[in-house]
Amino acid sequence: MYKIAVDLQGADNAPELLADGVVRALADSSDLCVYLCGDKTRTEKIFKGKSVDKKRLVIVDAPETVVNGEDPVAAFETKKNSSLAVGMKLCKTEGVGAFVTCGSTGAIFVTAMMTLEKIGNPVLLAELRKADGSPFCIADCGANVDCRPDRLVHFARMGNAYMKTLGVESPRIALLSNGAEDGKGNTLTKKANALLKDSGLNFIGNCEGTDILTGTADVIACEGFSGNILLKTIEGSVKAVLGEGLAMFDKLSDDVRRDDIHRVFKRLYNQYDYTALGGAVLLGFKAPIIKGHGAATAETVYHIIKNAYALVRNDLIRKIEAEFSV
Repeated sequence: MYKIAVDLQGADNAPELLADGVVRALADSSDLCVYLCGDKTRTEKIFKGKSVDKKRLVIVDAPETVVNGEDPVAAFETKKNSSLAVGMKLCKTEGVGAFVTCGSTGAIFVTAMMTLEKIGNPVLLAELRKADGSPFCIADCGANVDCRPDRLVHFARMGNAYMKTLGVESPRIALLSNGAEDGKGNTLTKKANALLKDSGLNFIGNCEGTDILTGTADVIACEGFSGNILLKTIEGSVKAVLGEGLAMFDKLSDDVRRDDIHRVFKRLYNQYDYTALGGAVLLGFKAPIIKGHGAATAETVYHIIKNAYALVRNDLIRKIEAEFSV
């Protein structure tokens, strides 16, 4: 049985609106067990009438909630029974393989640092899809905004292990820069380029922003400042372009098959929406932490639980440990 801890209290939407994502994930995988962290009375009421295998849904009382805007350190020190803190403790003490939350990124990071055993420098990784539908990841996309060159090699190794869980045997690593040539970039990227060449990884060189969705790289290595801008630029561009396209189609004749058009655009949007693909993954600890968007829906929760399940089932932690033993 694969155990996943889930926090529904950290999102913008109420747990009642997110619960069906848990139900769907449990229905999909008979060897999945969810430890649901939240106010026990409220959670039991939410799931009372739902069709779910109660043997695989363990409700763990966590009456406190860390909300966006709270100081992360203060929240960790004063809210020991928060759904965030309780969920991570389960990973440490109960053999739970991963933690899923849509809470505050800062609070997640601080709680993980103070609770879980580290297996490397933390990195926030996001999985996306290229134009041909194949997966790739960006590492780092927000956890480390200032880095030394060797940290980018570390991020590349984390991404390498992650892509192996997706069945990519020899992930192609690229370094985000402002030009494809080795000599392009700032001091950080130039030094990181030289280190990646000697890393033993399948390093294919620098890549520009225009090559991200159409290029051949499986892992885009970068510091978190550039990575976060890259991720949000992709997300925002897709929303803007597809939103404008839908608005134009809605002005056309009724003869146009609007439902089909909307379906195609929704598929394209999901292809480039990391939250629909399974959220961002915080690595560097003994259990992966999968973070969904604060404005998560039941659909988001379903996808991030499924991603957590896949990472545990495919033994991501063992792959990371093997990556850093070389």
